[in-house]
Amino acid sequence: MTSTGRLWFAEEGEDWAVIQGRRAQQLPGFLRQLRDRSALYADRLSGRDPAAAGSLEGLAGLPFTTKDDLRDGQAEPAEDQVLGLQQAVPTSAIEQVISSSGTTGNPVYFGLTRRDRETWTEAIGAFYATAGIGPGSVAGLSTGMPIVAGGVPYADGIRNAGGALVWFGGQTTPRMVTTIERLRVNTLVATASFVTMFAEKIEEVLGHPARELGVRTIISGGEPGMGLPDVRAAVMEKWGAERISEVMGLGDVMPGLWAECEAGTGMHFTAVRDVLVELIDPATGDQLPWETGAEGELVYTTIRREATPVLRFRSRDHVVITGMECSCGRKTPKIRCIGRTDDMLIYKAMNVFPTALREVALGAAPGEVHEVVKVRKESADQVRFDEAIPLQVQPLGPLDEAQESSLRQRIEAAVRERLRVRVAVELVEPGTFTITGDKNSLVTTGPPVAPRPGAQVHADERRTTRSGS
Repeated sequence: MTSTGRLWFAEEGEDWAVIQGRRAQQLPGFLRQLRDRSALYADRLSGRDPAAAGSLEGLAGLPFTTKDDLRDGQAEPAEDQVLGLQQAVPTSAIEQVISSSGTTGNPVYFGLTRRDRETWTEAIGAFYATAGIGPGSVAGLSTGMPIVAGGVPYADGIRNAGGALVWFGGQTTPRMVTTIERLRVNTLVATASFVTMFAEKIEEVLGHPARELGVRTIISGGEPGMGLPDVRAAVMEKWGAERISEVMGLGDVMPGLWAECEAGTGMHFTAVRDVLVELIDPATGDQLPWETGAEGELVYTTIRREATPVLRFRSRDHVVITGMECSCGRKTPKIRCIGRTDDMLIYKAMNVFPTALREVALGAAPGEVHEVVKVRKESADQVRFDEAIPLQVQPLGPLDEAQESSLRQRIEAAVRERLRVRVAVELVEPGTFTITGDKNSLVTTGPPVAPRPGAQVHADERRTTRSGS
C-alpha cells in the first residue's frame, strides 16, 4: 500500500502477527521481573514457568488484572511502596507520578521511572503523529490537571510529535477562549463532550461561531462519542474542521494507545514497541482472533514499563475491529470503541451499550435533539431491563403533540430495527440537559429528570401494552 502520511515506527507497516510475535518473545523476561519485583504479582505468578509464556497462547493461561486489583493494592501503601503492591521499583527510582481520572471510583496512582517517561514520550509522539500533529500544528491541550494521564504525558507527546503546545486548560472559560483565538490554535485536543461544550462557549464569549477561529484538526478521546457519524458531522460543522481524529489510551497502561490516521476509518494501535494487546471475549475471557468485524474487550500487558507494570489488564473497553490494513500504510488493527463492558445493558436476552442507543437516537432525529441522551434507571446498579428501556431525549426546540409523537416513534422504531431492543422515549424540556465537558457526560445513566408533561405517562403506557420483542 502507498502511505499518504508518515509512520513514526517502521514496524507499524509490518504484518500485525509479526509485531505481536516480537512482543510475545519478551514475555518470559518481563514475567520474571514482575514476579520478583512486584508484590501484586509475586503470588499470582508463583509456581508458573515464565519460559512457557513466550507466545500469545502461553499468555492466555495467566491471570487478568483489574482496576480494583490496582486500587485495592494502594489501600494501605507502605513507606517503601508509595504506589502500593503494584510498584516494581524503589521509590527513589520514580521520576513522576500520574493519576487516573477517578471517573469509576477513587483515583489510582501510577509511577514512571526515567526510562518509562522517555519511552512514553516517544510512544505518545507516535500516537499524536498518527492523529495529525506535526510541524506547523499549534495544538491546544484542554486538560485541566497536569497530574492525570492526559496532562504532562500528553504535553510531552505533543511536543515530541513536532507540535507547538498551547496548554490552555484549567483557566477560566473566557481566558481559554481568548487564548486559542490569540495564539491561532489550529488543532484542538479534548474530550468529545468538551469539544461540543466549548464551541457553544466560544460563541457566547466572542460573539461569533467557533468555525471562524481556524481550528481545522480535532483530536478527541477520553470517552466514546467521536466515532459516531452524527456526532462527528455535528462537530465538524460547528468548528469548520477538516479532520477529526479519535484517540484512546489508559493511564493504567499508557495514555496514548490508539489513534486515527488521515483515512478516518478507525483508530490504529500505536504503542507497538511497548505494549502487548489482546482481544478477548468479555464473558469467557477467551482470546479472540484479530480480524475485521471481530468484537471484544481489550486487554493489555506493559512489556517495557518499569515502575508500575500490569499483566493482562482488563480495560473494559469493548471495541469492534474496522480493518487490518489501511491506505496510510499501517497494518496495525483499526478499531472503534463501542462502549465499556461494565456499562452494558441487558434487554431481555439482548446486550446493548448506552452509546449505541445514543448513536441511533441522534441518527433517527438529526438536528432535532440534544447530544446528551440519558438512560433512566430504577437504581444505580440496574443492568437488566425486562420492559422497554427508558430513554430520555431532549428536543432542541418546542414541539406540538403531533411532532412529539412522531419524534418518539421514529427513535423507538430505529432502535428496534438496528439494535433489536425496545426503548420507551421520554421527552424532557429544552434546557434540561447540558454538556459539562466532563469525561463521559454525553451518555448518562441515573434517576429520572423531570419529563415533559405527559411524557412519563406515555412511556409507562407503552411498556404495559408492548410485551414482545
